[in-house]
Amino acid sequence: MERLQFLMDQILECYNSSLSNDEKYQSVSLLWTNFYKLSYEFKRKYESLGDFDSLEELSGQLEKATRLYLMCENECYKFYQEPSQKDIDKEVVIQAVDHTKEVLFNRKLGIDDGISMDEVACLLDWAVSNVRTTLKEFGIDIRTNSLNGFCEFGQALSIMPFEHLGLEVTKNRASDAFGYPFNHAFGTVTFPVLDNGKVVDKKYLIDTTYRQFFSSVRCNEGRYYAIEENTGKIANPDPGYFVMDELFAKTLMRDGYVLFDQRSAYLYGEGFYLASLDIEHKKIRDDRNFDYYQAIIDSSFDYSINSSELEGLNLDFPSFVSKGFQR
Repeated sequence: MERLQFLMDQILECYNSSLSNDEKYQSVSLLWTNFYKLSYEFKRKYESLGDFDSLEELSGQLEKATRLYLMCENECYKFYQEPSQKDIDKEVVIQAVDHTKEVLFNRKLGIDDGISMDEVACLLDWAVSNVRTTLKEFGIDIRTNSLNGFCEFGQALSIMPFEHLGLEVTKNRASDAFGYPFNHAFGTVTFPVLDNGKVVDKKYLIDTTYRQFFSSVRCNEGRYYAIEENTGKIANPDPGYFVMDELFAKTLMRDGYVLFDQRSAYLYGEGFYLASLDIEHKKIRDDRNFDYYQAIIDSSFDYSINSSELEGLNLDFPSFVSKGFQR
């Protein structure tokens, strides 16, 4: 037990140090892995011996570790990227919304019409900013907070405005799309875009809380030997542990959205799939030729959060200007 306490002391000392994020992650991920592996070995040993006193003492150590784990949730990350908080010009957003409504009306009449990429970016940035501004109003420091536990809120507040606008959306859960054993909500939106005189559909994946899967407390090999604190299931490392494309991960963490295509669907979905494999299959890579893109498209359900919990929040884009297009 002294060894477990020593490892916890080392973990806390590392988190409190002046090391860079990357240096901290390298150190604490190894320390957490050693702690979880050692505690797992002790548990098996004491169970085989029927040593209930030692098991009770071990349980106390694991409870202390859980408190430490929760306390250090936001301390460092596998990939460190702060969410951006962009300056949003409300009048520009209103004009983009106004034009989008006109385009959607024209398309219903059979007119092939689309919006610009600048308008797409404007609408996406507003939707993500809407989530982050609201979290800040709740007292959440989005620069450092992992945003763990806010996915359902983020999904509803970012996707609903697009749905209310009349754009095609999906409302997804990682459990339905990838077999991930824990809850995570995200979504997609499709825009008709006028590109070089032709109208093409461009889809975007929106996940405003993706950062939570890169926290050092869950992004380590030791999670294969740990119990998830809320469900009592074997935890497994978080999806971020398996993500090797740093640019993709940082882009989604920074912007809250990425272009949704076969490649981004794979980079996003594979981490959730691999995080669903238990310790006996942990070295299996995804060779199933699984279509992550189609899995997301086909797994759209309703929002995971109760609409009554969103009362008083911005669920729609800003109102049209008085001279704008209205139907």
